This record gives sequence, structure tokens and C-alpha cells, in this order.
Amino acid sequence: MNKKSFISLEDMVGIDFNLMEMEGNRMKERVFRRFYFVFFVLVSGVLLSGCVRTVSNILQIDPGKPTLMKVEKNVMVPMRDGVRLATDIYRPRKEGRYPAILSRIPYGTDTDMYRYIAKYFVRNGYVVLLQDCRGIENSEGTWFPLIYEIDDGKDTTEWIKKQAWYDGNLGMIGGSYFGYTQWEAAVDNPEIKAMVPIFTSGDIRRIIINGGALEFIMVEGWLTGMEGQTTDQDLAPDWAEGFYNYPLRPAMRMDLEDGKKHPENYSPMILLDHPGDTDQELPMNYNTLYKTVSAPSLLISGWFDQFEQPQLDDFTRIRQEGIGDARKTRLIVGPWTHGKPMSENEGKLASTRFFIKESVDWLDYWLKGIKNGAADEAPVKIFVMGENLWRDENEWPLARTRYTPYYIHSDGNANTDYGDGILSLEKPGNEPPDKFKYDPNDPMPTIGGTFQPFTGVPAGSFDQRELLHRPDLLVYQTEPLKEGVEVTGPISVTLYASSSARDTDFTAMLIDVHPDGRAMYIQDGIIRARYRDSYQNPSLIEPGKVYKYTIHLWSTSNYFAKGHRIMLEITSSNFPQYDRNINAGGEGGKDNIIIAEQTVFHNTQYPTHITLPVIPR
Repeated sequence: MNKKSFISLEDMVGIDFNLMEMEGNRMKERVFRRFYFVFFVLVSGVLLSGCVRTVSNILQIDPGKPTLMKVEKNVMVPMRDGVRLATDIYRPRKEGRYPAILSRIPYGTDTDMYRYIAKYFVRNGYVVLLQDCRGIENSEGTWFPLIYEIDDGKDTTEWIKKQAWYDGNLGMIGGSYFGYTQWEAAVDNPEIKAMVPIFTSGDIRRIIINGGALEFIMVEGWLTGMEGQTTDQDLAPDWAEGFYNYPLRPAMRMDLEDGKKHPENYSPMILLDHPGDTDQELPMNYNTLYKTVSAPSLLISGWFDQFEQPQLDDFTRIRQEGIGDARKTRLIVGPWTHGKPMSENEGKLASTRFFIKESVDWLDYWLKGIKNGAADEAPVKIFVMGENLWRDENEWPLARTRYTPYYIHSDGNANTDYGDGILSLEKPGNEPPDKFKYDPNDPMPTIGGTFQPFTGVPAGSFDQRELLHRPDLLVYQTEPLKEGVEVTGPISVTLYASSSARDTDFTAMLIDVHPDGRAMYIQDGIIRARYRDSYQNPSLIEPGKVYKYTIHLWSTSNYFAKGHRIMLEITSSNFPQYDRNINAGGEGGKDNIIIAEQTVFHNTQYPTHITLPVIPR
């Protein structure tokens, strides 16, 4: 890729995002959410600078011809139930028919930034529509996350079809929630000809609950931030700082259709009460909807993004099940966190990779018919960390993958990095188990990870060394590698363990240990014991009994270089990324905090291991 495609975000918009992230200030996080669709940030910065053509040349994109722009603010677009959604329309002053780009946004559109964004696209011959989601700022109705977006997206596109300025070619673009609204609008909607969903997924339920545990840092931070966007709603969560001890019960189907009709009777918190209540319901579960989508998409994700695995699965499913050109969907994955495509891996500190040219080319190809080769590129482009290079691939997961088990071993003393824990390709023999105590009052703290960086905890790959001396952490690592090992694809841990409690959690983390001692986070996962078999029919565990758990660590692409070690950590918490299980099995309320005695087995009968997707070299 031409080096001209790289540009510093701080240089463009004058914001120190690293400082903002570390400070964790609520107001700054709200501002950050307005900017985290970084494509919009860059374009607005470009246009504010007054150097459109110069910067466009750097980014290898056509700045478009100077044009006068007609602006219509807060056009009230009617939905099927009579609610009207405020929509800002930016279009060329010259009358005629043009392709249109729609973004449906829950964070408000009343900022000058959007005028500059729109001007960029208008210069290039598009009409741009920016719509406040239901209940947000100038739109009518009551805001309720997720449940209206299929209907409202479809109704908006039906309205667009009737406009005199529309030429019949509609695309969508946006990140995170307003990437999600693209997937929802595309359901049974051939009017949408192309999409660019960035850091997002149609299957959004999987970023709320992971392995049965609540993605606490993301959900708490997002709902708190949404209070400033909604009309008279109290969304401030009160979860006793992340303690979990709901009584055991089977799933009870939530009537989301009734929720749409009577949102005043429901709180958004109901989506979090029990993962089984909505896990199989539309629109939380997108599994039955891929086959209804005809829009080809350019998916942009990050290895440390909270949507990473769901977005990778979006790509696989839409390529297999989508209608027509939807099967030409492409995927780009970089070494990035949510909404922040910048990484030391790509060059100098905070260098930023914006796929501006790819995004614009994608829309131009599908909406304008410009033969620029956008659909002829490799289906998959991934950044291989460790080697720090971009590589094209033909599919995901990679067909040449060798799923390889690495087994844990010890003499019963794998606690801390000073212990005797070993990770190797050899199966275990007659080995004693490892034990640790999990105290919910002293959880393993989150240092880096795959989440949205609220509350001042930074996401991404960070050194874990300061935690490795904790006795509640089991550490298993290989000998220094004699040859490098590429791990690209989905990762899982098969864990055989018992607990003194009737309910508890187990977590796992994959780490790249450098020769200088740095222990860099690669990926992690969690399993809540009661949901080990099913969200719909949870069950408590019998104290002292050995159970088999599968912990999904999502996916990565990392080259463990010669001389590095592959490390696996096992413990029972990772807070505040996940809420803390207080081990009480739903009895005694949030104050019934129990210390659990955990035992991890590795022998011929119970061969605990991590399965790595090794790419042959």
C-alpha cells in the first residue's frame, strides 16, 4: 500500500486521543463517540483545514469539483407508526438526480462537523442524508436501543425512493451503532446497493454478553453516555460496581414487538437481565437475516475491537448466504481498537491508517458504476501483528489453517509466572492439578483487551507483567520458540475444572512473551459456569465436580517470532471488562460474596489445552 495512504489523526484534527483515553473523563468519552467514526473525523478535519485538494492527494482520493450545496435541516421523515425522524439533507445546488448516502445515527447530527462531511460527498456528486435515530435530539418517539432499526431503516429508504433528486442508487456508511443501523436497514431491502460498516456487526447481542458474562465496561459506559443523547430517559446503570448474582432461571422470551409498540413499559436494562431472553430474538440475533441481504459491504474491523468476532462472522455468513452481489463483500482487519485505527505496529507512534480510498472507491463502484476495480480486490486484507505487515487472503478463516492443541502441564504449582506451568504440544500424563482462590473483592484487573475504552481503561495490546505475580493467576508458557509460529484465526480453550462454588467464572488470555520480558496481550475470553451448555437452560454446578468448559477467545493474527514464548493465563475474573461473579449461585443477593476454591486439571482424562489456528510457513 502506498505510504501516502497514512496520515496522523492528531495532525489532522488536533486532538490527543491517547490522552483522552487515559483520562477517562465522561464528557471526553461522549465527544470521542462523536468522533470515533474516524472516516468522518478525517474528512471533517480535511475540509476544516481548507486544504481539500492537498490532503485528498495525500489520501489518493478525488476531492471533487467545488460545488454549491443545498441544505435542508430537520426534514421530518414519517415512519409507519406515525413517528417522524429528523433528517438533514445535503445535496448539490444544481437540480438533477444523484446517488445518495444515508447514515442513521444515535449520537445526534447537530454539529458543524457533519456539514463538512456532507460537503465532501456533495462535491463528489452525492446527496447525503444524516438522520437522528428515534428519540434522539430532534427526532420524535422514544429511544430504545436496537429494536426499531429494521423498520425505521426500511421506512427511510422508502421515503428516499420518492424524492426527485434520487437516481435509484442508495448506499450507507458509518461505524459502531450507525454501522449496525446499516445491517438492519438492509434486511429485505434491495434499495440499498452498497454499505461500509466499520467497527460493527449485525449480530450485536454478542458484544453485550460474552460467554454468559456481561461486557461490563462497554455496556456501563455506553448507556451512561447515551443519557446525554436521549430525551428524558434515566439510563444510569446500578450494578453494584459489576457484581453478578442473579437467581437461576430458564430463559423467558422477551416480546420485542410489544416493546416497539409500548417502549414506555420497558427499560433498556431488560436486554441485560438474562442472555437467553433475547439471544434467539430479532433483531438481537442476526442468524436468520443474512440470507435477506443483497447489499455488498466493505467491512472494516480491528483485532482489538469489541465487534471483532461478530464482524468476522458477518463476513463469513454474508459471503455464504447473502443475495447476489452481497457475496462480493470484502473484509479489512487491522491492529486497532474500537473506532481508533492507529497502532505502533503500523509505524511511528499513533500513525493512523484510514481506508479512505477503499471506502470511497467501494461506494463509487456500486453507486456510480465507476470501474475502479473495488470489487476485484482480494476478499480479505489482514494485518499480521508481530511481523507488522498487511496481507491479502481469499477467505476467512484461512483454508490452510492447522488447528493445533497446546496442552498445559505442571507439578501443581503453576501460580504466577514464577510457577512451573508449561505449555507444549505434548499431551499431559498423570499430573497433579493446579489450584487458586478467586476472591470477587479482589478481581484480576483489566489491562488492555477487546472492548470500547470507557472508564479510563485503555483497550488494545498492553504488557501484563505487573499482574503475573498474583497467586490467583495460573500461568503456562512454552519454551522460547526455535521457529516462529503464525496464529491467524479463531482461538479456543478447552478447560477441565472444578470449583467449591455452585456458580463461578473462568477466564483465559493468550499472551505473546517477548525476549525482553514484555507479556503482550493478544486475545481473551470468559465462560460463566451456569451458561456452560446453554443460555436458554442454565444450570448450576456441583461443588467439587469436574466440568468441561469451552472458552472462546475470538480471533487474532499474530506472529510469535523466534525466541518469543506463547503464554496462556487462566483465572476467574477480568474486571471491569466483564462483571464479577460473586460465586453465590444466585442466592443471598449482591452482598453474599463467596471466595471460590478453583481447581484446573491437566492429565490423560482431563487434557486442558488451547487450540491455536496455526498457519503453516
